[in-house]
Amino acid sequence: MIFFRFLRFSVILCLLLLFPLTNAFAGSDPETNENDHYKWFLTVYGGPHAQPDFYHVLRFDMSFEDDTYIAVAALARELYRYKDWVGFELEGQVGKYFGNEHQGQLTGLIIGRWHRFPWDKYIDTSFALGEGVSWNTEVSKVEKEDDHEAIRWLNYVLVEVAFGLPEHPRWSLVYRIHHRSSNSGLIGAGGSNFVTGGIKFSF
Repeated sequence: MIFFRFLRFSVILCLLLLFPLTNAFAGSDPETNENDHYKWFLTVYGGPHAQPDFYHVLRFDMSFEDDTYIAVAALARELYRYKDWVGFELEGQVGKYFGNEHQGQLTGLIIGRWHRFPWDKYIDTSFALGEGVSWNTEVSKVEKEDDHEAIRWLNYVLVEVAFGLPEHPRWSLVYRIHHRSSNSGLIGAGGSNFVTGGIKFSF
C-alpha cells in the first residue's frame, strides 16, 4: 500500500515538474550540431532503500527488507564539456522519504559524466559519478540502524546510467544509486542506499 502511494506521488511530481517545460519547448527543434548540446537537466526519480551496503548494491546483490522509499527532484547545470566525451555538472536535489520515514532531504553535488559509447547511434547512453554533501531534516532511522551515532549531515555519492533515443534527445530514462555515508568517518556516521529509477529532461 505504501509503495503504491509512493509511486503515485512520484508520477504526480514528475508531471507537475515536466509539463511546464515540455510546453515551453514544444515548438523548438532538436539541436543538430554535435558541438551544441543542452545545458540544463531536470531529473525526477525514486525508489526503495537497499541493503546491506554500497558495494553489494553496485553488484546488484541487495535486498529490500524495510518499507522505506525516497522521491527526488534534481536540477543540474553543465559547467564544462570536453568535445562529446566528458562533462562536469553542478546539481541540487530536493528529496522526500516515504513509508517508515517522512523527513526531507537537501543535497548538493558535482557530477562527472562520460558521454561516448559505441552504441550511441541506437541508444544514447551516459554514465555519471557524483560527489557532494547531503542533509536530512531528521536523523534517518535506517541510517541510525547502520550506526547509532548517525547524524543529519552525511557525504553523498551518486552513480547514474542514463538511456535515451537519439531521435528524442531531450528525454532519458535513468538508473541511479542514491548513497549517503560517513565517507570512512570523515562526515558523521551511518549510511543508506536507495536504488532508484526516473526520467531526465534536458533543456
